[in-house]
Amino acid sequence: MISDQAVTEYIEIYEREYGKKLTKEEAYDQANNLVSFFEILYDCEVDEQNRKAKLIEYPKGYHLGDGKTYSCCICRSNIKDETTWYDKNGNKCLICQKALSSKIIPASVCHDNNHWYSLFDFEYYFKIKAPIVKRLAKEDKLKARVIKNELGKPYFYLFLIKDNQGILRPKPKSYTVNDGDGYMHIEYEKVDIAKLLKLIDG
Repeated sequence: MISDQAVTEYIEIYEREYGKKLTKEEAYDQANNLVSFFEILYDCEVDEQNRKAKLIEYPKGYHLGDGKTYSCCICRSNIKDETTWYDKNGNKCLICQKALSSKIIPASVCHDNNHWYSLFDFEYYFKIKAPIVKRLAKEDKLKARVIKNELGKPYFYLFLIKDNQGILRPKPKSYTVNDGDGYMHIEYEKVDIAKLLKLIDG
């Protein structure tokens, strides 16, 4: 339960930061949502620490057999129980784990997604469709690390910036924008992709 004093302080802080005075009901709802959010973060951190502790017993990794649905830290596919593999590089699907074990992709991609692009990233940041990026990879204009499935078919394309120096720039950095009504949204800095666009046009 959030105290009246805490709500009053929240109203004052919000007005000082964003120039808008909230009603007590609005402040309570926002503060309550914020507390709930941090409770979720805390629970997630506790679970993660417990998973790391289990690595002492299983240093090479193990399946997360707790019935929960997770996301692969590389391809972002939903995974559960026997389709998961957790080790010092995080939680992954078995296909991406095999690519790691085979050194098709470096372990660093699990810890920092700012130095590589997926097909989704090209469209999200630059509005460049996946078929176009695949064509550039097929023509060897972009170097792709291709993760294949059990049938040997392309499953996931990963483009390391270090493999494409001079063409791929670091991912755009995000920043928060106040829309003037007390709501915030994320925008991204502009990135020079002239050389990438030249490959497409060429």
